[in-house]
Amino acid sequence: MTTEPPSKPLLALDICNLALAKLGESPLAGIDPNGTPAARMCYMHYHPVRREILCANRWSFATRMTELLAAEENTEHMKAHTLPDDCLRVLEVNSPRWTLRGRSIYCPARRIRLLYIADEEDTTLFEPLFIEAFATRLACKLCIPLTSSTTAREALTQEYHRIALPRAAHFNAVQSNSNDSHPLYRLWKNGRHL
Repeated sequence: MTTEPPSKPLLALDICNLALAKLGESPLAGIDPNGTPAARMCYMHYHPVRREILCANRWSFATRMTELLAAEENTEHMKAHTLPDDCLRVLEVNSPRWTLRGRSIYCPARRIRLLYIADEEDTTLFEPLFIEAFATRLACKLCIPLTSSTTAREALTQEYHRIALPRAAHFNAVQSNSNDSHPLYRLWKNGRHL
């Protein structure tokens, strides 16, 4: 009996090469701002596209919770809470009344709990379907500079919006909820299978 070696996690370069493969381009040996046109484009677009996709959904692997303490009060007696440096998107604040201004949350409470999407760079945390959506979106951005094909860009854009992103978001949402939160869980647990 043979066992397969454990698969290595994908790196930023691997995600760029997946995107380039969708365009029929050769893989890169490295992402270099002074390299080939493909290497320069990947260097330029990788992180902005990563942040865009992270903001597009409540990804469980990028969700963080923290407590914030008010920094100061303004004239309306609303207290300012500075967002964490890695916060890309505010998901929830445990205050009935709050507003976001710049990089601060204003609310009456001195201490708040914040749920947010972090600027996650660790590719080992990325889920396989997230990686597929990421590579598809990156291919959209690379398409015109590398191939000049508006037809290919349109096809990749449709694939991203209609297939890759919804599929990744769906499977992330399904696995993010525990069984006991599902409305049919109690019936299943009590042996009343449908």
